[in-house]
This record gives sequence, structure tokens and C-alpha cells, in this order.
Amino acid sequence: MKRYLLTAALALTISLSYAQKAELTEAQKAFDKKDYQSALANAEKADAIIKQNPTAVPSAMVAQAMYLKGASSLELAGENVSAVANAVKQLSEVVAYEKGKDYSARNISTKKVENFPSQEALDEAMISGGYDKQKIVDRVGTYSPSVTAKLSKLSNDLYKKAIECYNAGQYANAASYFDATFDAQAQCTSRPDTSVYNNSAACMLQLKDYAKAAQYYKKLISMGYTGIETIYEATNVLSGKRQTYASKKDRDAEVKLKVAVDPSERTEPNKQPEIYTTLMQILFQEGKDAKPVNFDEFLKYAKEAVAKYPETKEFILMEGQAYYELKDTATFLATLQKAESIFPTDAMIQYNMGYIYSEKNDKENALAHYKKAIELDPKYADAYINIASVYLEENEAVNKEISDMPFSLNKEQKKRYDELLAKSDAIVKKAIAIMEKGFEANPDNTYMAKNLENLYGRLGDKANEKKYADIFAKLTGM
Repeated sequence: MKRYLLTAALALTISLSYAQKAELTEAQKAFDKKDYQSALANAEKADAIIKQNPTAVPSAMVAQAMYLKGASSLELAGENVSAVANAVKQLSEVVAYEKGKDYSARNISTKKVENFPSQEALDEAMISGGYDKQKIVDRVGTYSPSVTAKLSKLSNDLYKKAIECYNAGQYANAASYFDATFDAQAQCTSRPDTSVYNNSAACMLQLKDYAKAAQYYKKLISMGYTGIETIYEATNVLSGKRQTYASKKDRDAEVKLKVAVDPSERTEPNKQPEIYTTLMQILFQEGKDAKPVNFDEFLKYAKEAVAKYPETKEFILMEGQAYYELKDTATFLATLQKAESIFPTDAMIQYNMGYIYSEKNDKENALAHYKKAIELDPKYADAYINIASVYLEENEAVNKEISDMPFSLNKEQKKRYDELLAKSDAIVKKAIAIMEKGFEANPDNTYMAKNLENLYGRLGDKANEKKYADIFAKLTGM
């Protein structure tokens, strides 16, 4: 019985081998005749048979089945971008497969050579004691050159199609074509153009699909993309138009042949800071709009950005903003102090420091930093407004004491009441003085105009109240 089962298993393996070989032969014939539908159907049949017992099939046949499936799918894809992307994926798998190794050993009991899917599987077989004569060989890259050639041409076609779709406002299709361009390039060049993912991100921004845009930006950061590159240009003699070249060598060759003139070079700026900025804005705003902000993720990118670009003020402030949202004002203040040491003449940093000190009820430091912000930027409207607010906060205690007084006042209480009113008026006048100074620097600021109207109203100064009411009406068209 044991012998019979072994023979049956061997017969099954042999029948599978013949079956998949027959299907592959038919697939190859159809492909050569450009009957891609039949080629795909037969290749898929062969692939299904192979998957029943993959270790029994030579790697050359596995690669052939993979190639015929991918190549036929590509020919049939037409303008269907998702079908093109799927075909590119299949062809990419051919190259990856042919870069692998074949693992085999002889079964001591059957004297037959058996294949194994991995080094680990081969090691387990050898440790069992049932195998000997292990063999590890590199697979032959039979189809990889053809795949590389196909994908090299395809990547150029896909990129052109992506640009066409983008210019036509078909952003979803453009992004898919850009992605497929990268996948194709990854198989035919050692340095695929990472910038296509930046283009895909731009498509997602146009579609307001910020979650997907963030995914692209994260990918670009993980890949170390900066966008820094040297652009080689010259003027084509026949067309009279500026032309961009893939390399200095290509451009210089045309200049030497006198088919191009006026060669020049320029370096594209670093795009990574902008990528970090946009990503963090998305993470923050998307969190605010849809769900709680993931501050762990936000701070991860903020700290990365600060470490890479310590002289970029916006990144330090973004990191600080996260701490502020987390109600960690101590760390936010420390972040601002660090920024102040790097940018001592930056009004925004001084203003933010004033704001935090104000929240900590440290009015002296708050006023000092607000005034420093105005000194650095005399038109810093919010600094004027916040100084007035700090002054008016002093009035709260005065107003409370007034409101707590009895309806009928004795002589002593009347005296105190008059003192409090005078103190309140003095505070309001101090707030008016700084607000008017701010309004002189910002004569279009409606918020200041309205507040000046109200403050003069509190003093009973009808003339100035009307003056600013008229200004506000004129500014707002009301």
C-alpha cells in the first residue's frame, strides 16, 4: 500500500507538470501571435496548476507563467489605469522572482530531487535527516530584460498620460498614472523618479482628499525625497524653444552638434520643508475637523522637521503649537524661548511668548513681550489689541468692587466709589491710548475701530464714540 501511494503521488506530479507545460505552450503561441486574450487565459490556467504544487515546477516555468500573465494583461489594459497598474505590478513580480534563488535537496528515501520555497524550508528539511545534496542556485533572469524594456517605454507613456490628465483636471486618474509611472520605473532604473509621488500628493490636494495626500507626503519623507536636482537646458535651434535634458552629457552633446544653443543650468530648491509643513497642517486640521488630533504623530514629524531644519521658524512654532493644544504651556514656553534665541528679532515669537505669559497670568512678562513685538513690527495689530486686553483685565476687579457696593452709599462709601470710577476710567484711557496707537498703524482694522467706539462709550465720550462708529461703518460698508 505504501508503495502504491508513492506511485500515485508521483503520477499526480507528472500529470500536473505536463498539464501546466501544455497550457504554457499554448499561452506562448497565442502571445507570439498577439492573441493576448487567449494568451492570458492559458497563462492563468497554467498559473493555477502551478499553485497546486509550486515546488514541483521548475522556476523557469513559474517565471514564464508570471511573465505571460503580466505582459498579456498590459497589452489588454488599454486606457484603464487600474488595469495598467495591476499589469505593472504583475511584471514587477517577475523581476523580483527572477532575482531570487532556487532551493533543492535530494530525498534520501525516494532518491528524487525536491524543491523548497525558501532557505528556512530547506534548512528544516536538512535538519530532519531525510535529505542530502542540498543545492542553492541563482535563478536565470530570462524575462527580466524584456520586462525592463517594456516598463522603460511604458513609464514614459504613463508620465505623459499623467500630465495630460492633470492638465485636464482629471486628478484621480492623474494620481493613478503617476503611481504607475513610479512602479514601472522601479523595475527599469536604479533611481526611479520619486517626484511623481509629490505630483500624486498635489492631485489629492486638488481633490481635497487630504488623508491620501498625507499618505503620499509620509511616503516621500520616508524615502528621503528633497526634490533638489540640477536642470540642464538649452535652446533648440530648429524650434527656438528652451528644452530640458536628462543629463549634462545629453545637453552638451546637442550643443556640440550645434542643434542647441545657449546652454544653462539651474538647481531646483529643496521641497522637503514644504512637504513637512503641508503634512503637519493636514494632520492638525484633519484632526480638528474629523477626530482628535494624533499629537504623537504630529510631534514626530514636527521634531523631525526641527532636527533637519533648525533655522526654520515655522517648524519650531508648529512643535510649540502641539504642546499648547496639549495644555503643556511649560514646554510650549520652553520651545518659544529656544526659538527666541535663534530668532531674537522675530515679532511673532515675541507675541506668542506674550500670549503664553498672559495665560499664566504673568502680566509683567506678557506686556514686555507684546511691547517687544510692536518694537520689532510697529504694525503688529494683535499685539496692540492684547496689550489693551491686559490693561482691561485690571478693570475686572475694580468693576466687581463697584457692583458689590450697596444701592445707598454713605459718605465713606461714596468716596470709595468715586475713587473706583476714576481708577476704572484711567484703565480704560490707558487701553484707548495703546489701541489708538495700533489703529494709527493699522487704519483698516475693523476690530480696533469697533473696540475704540465701545471704549469711548464707556467713558461717556460721545464725540469720539461717534467718530469711531463712523469709521467702523465706512470700513465695513454698514
